[in-house]
Amino acid sequence: MKNKTRVLVVGLGSIGQRHARLLSERMDVELHICDMIEAHRMDTVSALVNPVVFEYSDFADALLAKPDIVFICLPNQLHVPIGLQAIENGADVFVEKPISDSIEAAQKLVAAAELNGRFLQVGYMLRLDEGLCKMKSIVDAGGIGNLVGGRAMIGTYITLLNARSPDREKNPNSLIVDYTHELDFIRWFFGEVGEIKAMASSIGDLKLKAVPNIFQMILKMKSNALVQVHMDYIQFPQRRIFEVYGDRGTLSYDFMSGDIRHFKFQKDYQWEEIHVAPIMGRWDNLFRAEQELILSRRADGLPPFVSGFDGLEVLKIAERAIAAQFTK
Repeated sequence: MKNKTRVLVVGLGSIGQRHARLLSERMDVELHICDMIEAHRMDTVSALVNPVVFEYSDFADALLAKPDIVFICLPNQLHVPIGLQAIENGADVFVEKPISDSIEAAQKLVAAAELNGRFLQVGYMLRLDEGLCKMKSIVDAGGIGNLVGGRAMIGTYITLLNARSPDREKNPNSLIVDYTHELDFIRWFFGEVGEIKAMASSIGDLKLKAVPNIFQMILKMKSNALVQVHMDYIQFPQRRIFEVYGDRGTLSYDFMSGDIRHFKFQKDYQWEEIHVAPIMGRWDNLFRAEQELILSRRADGLPPFVSGFDGLEVLKIAERAIAAQFTK
């Protein structure tokens, strides 16, 4: 059997624990985990499929084991400092989204990976979502003609209810940073963003309230297509929708139900109904697919499917949108 890939997962909150648990299923991975909080390490070990794991409370000690790739699942401001240390130690890097808390820091990480020839992947795994992939294949085949516009909507009070810390309520603009997935897949479908207009509010009689807790933006793409983005920490249960409009048809996808509707601009004005499994039952499989692509593309010398540059461009869109809400 070929040598196992030594994978170090740093940060064992809910996402880090999920990565560790699913990586422990793989026979081609030697799993290492690191978190300064003992309870997080204990919870993670108890959830592993294969209990053979190397534990660390200190990242410097974990680096002494010479990991092949480091999975960074820490608060946003720690992504780049930890990523730079990993690269300096000769490791490749997977960083959960967003790539960083600042453009300047993200640029340093992207530059360091390029200079050292390291693999750098950002965690926008919704590009692997079955519904989005089905929509993308229809668009790429000309199924709705030229793209002229779209709409992305995420409403998710449950994110605040499930949070392990009050950081989202304390940190301004956490809503926009949380849901850069939407900005990534809009860019994947439509290309680069030109102009941005945005408005925000904090409203509603809710026990948990971030600032803002509702945010809307209009993106004028460089193609001249117009895309509306709505985000809120208000709707319960969670809702998530993506629509794409073309000059020969329309696609509408409800992530929560798995329903895709394809309107074909023909004489009989027909809708085609397509169904995929609802996303809430597929999270583990999405993470498995992401891990498989990370490890296989790295092993084959192929570029990541969502690069550090992609992550940087998405962060730029988010920061421009945040700044735009204050523009008169």
